[in-house]
Amino acid sequence: MDREFSGKVALVTGSSRNLGAVIARALAEQGAQVAVHYAKHADDAQRVARQIQASGGGAEVFRADVGDSGEVRRLAAEVLARFGRVDILVNNVGPYADIPFLDLPEDVWDAVLNSNVKASYLLTQALAPGMKQRGWGRIVNLSAVSAFVRVHAIYGLAKAAVIHLTQSLALELAPEIRVNAIAPGQIQESDEIEHIAPGYIAQMTEATPLRRLVTRQEVADAACLLCSDRLPSLTGQTLVLDGGWSLPVGRKTPVLNVSI
Repeated sequence: MDREFSGKVALVTGSSRNLGAVIARALAEQGAQVAVHYAKHADDAQRVARQIQASGGGAEVFRADVGDSGEVRRLAAEVLARFGRVDILVNNVGPYADIPFLDLPEDVWDAVLNSNVKASYLLTQALAPGMKQRGWGRIVNLSAVSAFVRVHAIYGLAKAAVIHLTQSLALELAPEIRVNAIAPGQIQESDEIEHIAPGYIAQMTEATPLRRLVTRQEVADAACLLCSDRLPSLTGQTLVLDGGWSLPVGRKTPVLNVSI
């Protein structure tokens, strides 16, 4: 996919740090100009933009709280004003909370759903018309394997909604725009989780059939693949990258290993 996205503009939300930053750099390596978005970490966003620019790519930094509808619309307008177009949208922002529903504050409900789901809908609403008019567009939404379990409360609900939204948008925006999602499992580079819960990463690795956790670079490579022209019939799908963690396991259904 050498420089496959030359001439394209990509907006990656939450791209100042962590997974979003890796996705932004991966798209830039393939030739895309990148709108690097942040909410709080301006210095980190500028660092990502400088890294892209130092490698010969184009990048600009934009700030917005995507939990706020007005700021989401402003973000879309500012990126369009600066670049004139957006061809690739990666909805990466997705704050986590797994507080039990009976204890969940309403403002946390709003923050998680707004940032994970509502922002994706609003950015798509603002940017998809231009993609359709130009006859080419890619939208990648970040879900998570939490969508498939029922112990992550509002986060799981939000990530399940991301999958539903992905499928609905794929139908609505075809044939010009392909919309897909990625559902990573626990990501290997998660120092903040290890700090809060020492040993958690090792436990998740042991519970994963492949005995390895997905990396940020793997997710970024998957995002580039979904944005490429290599899989022209793929739309409305969710690519699960979890080493088999979310698969039904044998202990739930006994295996007879006999012929009857």
